[in-house]
Amino acid sequence: MPKFRLDKLQTGLLIIDVQEKVFASADHSAEFLDSVLKTIKGFQIFQTPILISEQYPQGLGETLWPIKNLLGTSYQPQIKTTFSCMDDHAFFRHIQSLAIQQWVIIGLEAHICVLQTAKGLIQAGKEVVVLNDAISSKSIFDFSTAIAEMRDEGVRISSVETVLFELLKDARAPEFKAISEMIKTTCQDLRC
Repeated sequence: MPKFRLDKLQTGLLIIDVQEKVFASADHSAEFLDSVLKTIKGFQIFQTPILISEQYPQGLGETLWPIKNLLGTSYQPQIKTTFSCMDDHAFFRHIQSLAIQQWVIIGLEAHICVLQTAKGLIQAGKEVVVLNDAISSKSIFDFSTAIAEMRDEGVRISSVETVLFELLKDARAPEFKAISEMIKTTCQDLRC
């Protein structure tokens, strides 16, 4: 079982394949999108690195507009055809070039690209947290299988609010007010 605490100076966010056609069949899609947007906004408040992937956008569509809108000029997706981001040579080199040891993963689909990327990051010696309220699959069976398999591989399973407050560490942190207010927001408040 993984035993580590996140440190905002060593933590990055990886958004995997939240694209139009994949999202259309995601289980609990509205709640999932709300959690994804809160996670992104939180990492923006902390000013930590955010990477984003797109799986074959010619066939699966682009990243959802609310995410692109929230990311603004930092929206620069890494296009891939491999299911694991770590099996894409350019993406792998980019991850390895960053001084980031801990990765928080959100995205689609839990049992395919999220699972394989989490395993790849673990194999590369990284500490990995997957947010169970910010990942989804077409079915609860695929989702629960992915959670169990990731946990068996040494991935820490957590939630959006848990991770954001872990990164804060202290109510006196300069980001505390912004994070606390953002947690109470909805997708509409984040200008989706």
